[in-house]
Amino acid sequence: MSESTKEANVADSEKKINETPKPTSTPPTPSGPPDGGLRAWLAVLGAFCCCFSSYGWISSMGVFQTYYTQVRLRSHSASEISWILTVQVFALSALAPINGKIFDSYGCELLIWGGSFLHVFGLMMTSISDEYYQIFLAQSVCSGIGLAAVFHGGTNAVATWFQRRRGLAIGLASSGAGLGGIIMP
Repeated sequence: MSESTKEANVADSEKKINETPKPTSTPPTPSGPPDGGLRAWLAVLGAFCCCFSSYGWISSMGVFQTYYTQVRLRSHSASEISWILTVQVFALSALAPINGKIFDSYGCELLIWGGSFLHVFGLMMTSISDEYYQIFLAQSVCSGIGLAAVFHGGTNAVATWFQRRRGLAIGLASSGAGLGGIIMP
């Protein structure tokens, strides 16, 4: 390289160092939830339906207790029958960490589809069950796991769509539990 070429390269590099970048007209957008839109509000509607079906079902436990005590499981005490219903309610809350991990790894679709299948399958098996242990396994275990998956999948999905209006969105979704508790029993 000649002496003049070296001097030109040094002058170009000094120019680049002294130049300040020009500000852009639009600030960069932070990554985060979209905080609204059709798909976000449809997620709220879906979570409303998940709360309606899960906690609405749990609110019907008194009806099941009466039916099992008077008709289906007359030979068992009310205390024994209450175990069927108590374990189902327990599963709804106790499976939150497991369902949360599944949600974080795979999203809400697996939870909602799998939970819907398990809940319906548990109800179908309850309808053809005659023995106490059969009803316990079908309604408490199978249906309880399904209800927990549906509830946690639906409500966790809402939080991923909202940042600023998250409280409103979760509140609207949660109101499905109250409406289900009125209608289902």
